[in-house]
Parts: sequence; structure tokens; C-alpha cells
Amino acid sequence: MSNLKKILRLISCALAILALAASIALLVSDARARALPKVWAVAISAAPLLLVGISFLFVQPLLRPRRLELLKNVLLATTFLLWGAVQLMPQNALAMRLGNLVIALYVLDLAWMTLGSAIAPAQD
Repeated sequence: MSNLKKILRLISCALAILALAASIALLVSDARARALPKVWAVAISAAPLLLVGISFLFVQPLLRPRRLELLKNVLLATTFLLWGAVQLMPQNALAMRLGNLVIALYVLDLAWMTLGSAIAPAQD
């Protein structure tokens, strides 16, 4: 395995683990009765989304998907990154529009996978 692949694998795994840890921190912070300062709450909400989105982008050269699959994967990763960015934004009209775009992108991605699976010939 080349050094670049090892580095990409290491970065991707580290970011995915950090995303999982950030998700746990998010759930723990929600479970506590004491509210966190706004800055921390926003960062804890955005971190898992941003970290897992970046992690998924870093793993693409290792997966070497075909062009259409790469497009779907990049779309999914970008959607997570955009959702993370929306978490960091003040609640205003732009954040709401971008949040709606995130919803539309998730629906597009899941519909694309569903239709692709339903239309593809059965592999029995």
C-alpha cells in the first residue's frame, strides 16, 4: 500500500472516530440538565457533521468508485458539510434556505439510491 493511501486511510479513520466521539458528546450534552454556552452547543452540533463529511471525502480515493458512484458519494459528503455549516450559522433566512437545501439533497441522495436499487436487475 502506498504512503498516500496509508495517510488517507489514517486521516479518514481518525476523522470518523472523532465524528463518533463528537456525536457522543452531543448526546451527553443534551442529556445534562445544565445548558452549555451557545458557542459550545453550536460547535458540538456541527462537529460530527463536518468531521464525518470530511472523512467520507478522504476515503473516496481508497474506494475508487465509478464516476456515478463518486458523484453520489461526493453529494452525500457535501450535504453533511453543508448541514454542519448551517449549524454554525445564526438562525436567519439564509440558514433556513440552506437547511431546506440540505433536506432536498438528502431526499435526492436517498431517492437516487432507492430508485437505483429498485430498477437494477435482481442479483439472486
